[in-house]
Amino acid sequence: MIALAYCIFAASLLTHLHSQSINNRNWKAFFSDPFNDTLVFHIHSDSSFVTSNNAGHLLRTNCTITADTLTLSDYSTGQYSCPDTKGKYKIQTDGHSLTLKLIEDPCDGRARALDGVKWIEAK
Repeated sequence: MIALAYCIFAASLLTHLHSQSINNRNWKAFFSDPFNDTLVFHIHSDSSFVTSNNAGHLLRTNCTITADTLTLSDYSTGQYSCPDTKGKYKIQTDGHSLTLKLIEDPCDGRARALDGVKWIEAK
C-alpha cells in the first residue's frame, strides 16, 4: 500500500515538474517560410506571446499548462492569429529544448507552425 502511494505521489510530482519546466521561459526557433526569421515563444503561466526579430509582436495567446499538455487560445487579431479556437499540444522537453506534438487544433496555420518544431531555450 505504501509503495502504491509512493508511485502515485512520484508520478504526480514528475508530471508537475515536467509541465512547470517550460513555464516562465522563452523558446526560439528559426522559420524560413514565411518569416525567414527567428521567432521567440514567450511562455508564461496564463498568457504567452510570439515575437520576431523583424516584425516585433506577432501574436498573443492565453495558455494553460496541465500535466504534459499546453492549451493555446489566441486573443490578439492579426495575420497569424486564430481567435476563438483552442489548440492542444503534448509537451516534450529535455529541459533545454521544447517540442510540441499536436493533439488537436482547428487552426491549420498554428498547427503547422507548432507541431514537431524544436524550440531551443532563449537566454
